[in-house]
Amino acid sequence: MSPVSLHAAPPAQAQASRPLIGLDLLRFGAAALVMVFHLACTEWLDPSSEAAALVGTPIPFPALLPLSSQGWIGVQMFFVISGYVIAYSASQASASRFLVNRVLRLMPGIWFCATLSFVLALIFMPEPVTVLLAWYARTLVLFPAPRWIDGVYWTLGIEIIFYGLVFALLALRRFDRLESVVLAVGLASTLMWCLAAMSVWPDLGRIISTRIAKLILVTHGCHFALGVLLWSGASRGFTRLRLLGIAACTVGGLLQIRYDAGFAGASLGLDRDPKTAWLLYAAFLGLFCLSIRTNVALTDALPALAAKVRHLGLATYPLYLLHTFIGALAMRLLHDLGLPPALCLAGGFATAIAAALLVSRRVEPIFRTRLKRMIAPTEPGRATRGFASGPIDDLAIPVRQRSS
Repeated sequence: MSPVSLHAAPPAQAQASRPLIGLDLLRFGAAALVMVFHLACTEWLDPSSEAAALVGTPIPFPALLPLSSQGWIGVQMFFVISGYVIAYSASQASASRFLVNRVLRLMPGIWFCATLSFVLALIFMPEPVTVLLAWYARTLVLFPAPRWIDGVYWTLGIEIIFYGLVFALLALRRFDRLESVVLAVGLASTLMWCLAAMSVWPDLGRIISTRIAKLILVTHGCHFALGVLLWSGASRGFTRLRLLGIAACTVGGLLQIRYDAGFAGASLGLDRDPKTAWLLYAAFLGLFCLSIRTNVALTDALPALAAKVRHLGLATYPLYLLHTFIGALAMRLLHDLGLPPALCLAGGFATAIAAALLVSRRVEPIFRTRLKRMIAPTEPGRATRGFASGPIDDLAIPVRQRSS
């Protein structure tokens, strides 16, 4: 990177040990977008979706389609947040500590939420028990290929590949190369999407959206790279080269979103125009940058608000894992009771959020503590602080677009 900084970053010590209010709100907003997509769109437009199977009788929400049909954009938002947060947390960790933190962050939520979803699937899903058992087992070990007990787990395999890349650099003591390596991944992803947009290879968009392409970060590498570059700029300054990398990866991200908008529109029989998705993504990036720049001032001025927002941020992961099953079944119950569609949807949202808050505040800490004792035992008198306890170390989980 060029040593010439175009914009001075806040001192590292000013950002340390502070909750990121804006990013907590943004990731909760991204989760809400995906929840709207599943509970107010695919629930009645896609009979093959989990939400449709769980609700039973479709509950249409045509007035919400301009927004609900674009809710899948929350996935890309989460990948950007993941790039930023994982780079931040890894910059302050050894390879072993990073690995333990990721296991402690991911697995307790997966094991509890997948088990709950499995039990509910046994009651409400039409698939045979043997099929559900196979999906459940694949989910518990995060098997990289579909299917899982709930399609939302498709993003976790992609996240783990990104974590593995960061872990490898830490293990090789080359974390200083993170920005260069991830930028290369982001530029390769951008190049592929540019070629797909130019119709040089008519089927290229589909090829670089396959499961294998997702797992090697060809599909979404531009979004992860954006997050890492924004972290580098915030901590070290926005150099010309960084700004060029951000611009290039933004182009790649917009082209990737255009493909997904066409895919989603064709699958649901809706408009394929990406303009709304682009607008949501652009607004997200603007708020993302603003939240980073103003975080110190916000946390100093509103310490009580920061603590409350933190609870929402921590609840985003279980909300991602549970919203389809809990929200759809709540809608089903309310619909059977004769409530109007608007109240059914509001009840589904409220129930899913309440369940997520309960899991994040009461259930996950118990599982995490027990798992930490198993995988990170300490000698008497030796502190265990730092494992899965940093203020933003756990801001890194995305949401579902489709089971692929």
